[in-house]
Amino acid sequence: MNKVEYMQSLRKQLRRLPKEDFERAVDYFEEYFSDAGAEEEAQVIENLGTPEFAAEQIIAEIVRKNASAPVKDVKRGLNAVWVGVLAVCAAPLALPLALAFAVMIIAFVFCILAIIVCFIFAGIVLTISGPFCIVAGFTVITVNFPAFLSCLGAGLVSMGIGMLLTFGMIRFCQWFLTGMVRFFGHLIEKGGRKNEQNK
Repeated sequence: MNKVEYMQSLRKQLRRLPKEDFERAVDYFEEYFSDAGAEEEAQVIENLGTPEFAAEQIIAEIVRKNASAPVKDVKRGLNAVWVGVLAVCAAPLALPLALAFAVMIIAFVFCILAIIVCFIFAGIVLTISGPFCIVAGFTVITVNFPAFLSCLGAGLVSMGIGMLLTFGMIRFCQWFLTGMVRFFGHLIEKGGRKNEQNK
């Protein structure tokens, strides 16, 4: 196997990674080959191991890196969780067990995210309905002052609860995704320790 064949196979193994991680990994291996030079190509391939092994190592490294940093936004958090699922599937477990575990984790993450999205939408609706309630109160201010005060109070409470719910759920989503990424990092670390002990 030469460098071109090795890199083609490696790209195939890494193709499911998020675009940014994929490009960074491919650039790293390209640079590794370039630094060694054409005459050391065979030695580099031997040092790296099979493309499958190299891909497994780079995915595990990405999971470790993601686990050590908090999630800053939802998109990056979902990407990090996806890489964690890939790492678990690439780990040396029985294939059916790994597949069942990956499906279970993906289903769990999407269920929690669906609940979070529902709460966020509820918060947005409450926040938006508050001003309408206040405006409705001003339409009856001359006819029924207590009704105006009720509408004003309900509108302010609605806006307050809505904003609290929306921002609270966004923070909870970040916390949840960070927890999931750290969970995958812990799994990879534990798997790596077991492999070292078995050797």
